[in-house]
Amino acid sequence: MSLSKIVFLLFLLTSGRNCEEPRCSKYDFEEKVLEKMVRIEFQMERLKLEVEQCVNRVENIKTEVSDQMKTKQQELENGFETSMKEVSNVTSAVKAKLLELQDTVTPTVAFKARLNVNTAVVGGQTIVFPVFIFKEGDAYNPGTGKFTAPVSGVYMFSLAFCVYLKETLTVSLMIEGTRYSTSLFYGDGGTGCSNSADTVAIVTAGKKVWVEVLPGGTSSGTIIYQDSKRWNTFSGALINRRF
Repeated sequence: MSLSKIVFLLFLLTSGRNCEEPRCSKYDFEEKVLEKMVRIEFQMERLKLEVEQCVNRVENIKTEVSDQMKTKQQELENGFETSMKEVSNVTSAVKAKLLELQDTVTPTVAFKARLNVNTAVVGGQTIVFPVFIFKEGDAYNPGTGKFTAPVSGVYMFSLAFCVYLKETLTVSLMIEGTRYSTSLFYGDGGTGCSNSADTVAIVTAGKKVWVEVLPGGTSSGTIIYQDSKRWNTFSGALINRRF
């Protein structure tokens, strides 16, 4: 056999052995594992992308909901402020109307006060009647003996005095320091209490009215008699309000 034939035969034998080698070699296994890893990695990337997209959608929805809540809250706050302003306007209007009505309504103003002890008086003295018999309002001050007109109008004032026998008492109704009327009381037939005087006067709101003793009587002072049956009184009432 020639050398060329021997070489050819060896080539055929070698080639046949390579063709008959099994497919499941370690290289084939590694290739399949690598292919699976590539597919898994691809799927992971795709899953990661889907998760990110889902998170972005959730964030967008969250932002949208937050914006809507802020808008609704602002609308509620604006509506509440508007309602409060409307309520305040209505309240102010009601108060103004009440004040207007109050200004047009004539209040009840009346009082009657008396002395509580025998009293010696001299000229220039203001007679203070400290005990209320009745009152409507707080126009008369029993501590000073002065009446302050709460509103302008026509008022009636009345005086009644009990003086000792043969004593005289001359008093004047004063309006803001000006003598408005004068009355003389004389004690005859015992301790007389039949003396009284009524006066009608127009008094402006805030002006004061009181009873003042005029000079006269005995040098030691005129004695005004007061007991449980004899009352010395000063009274006043609003007859008609003037605007």
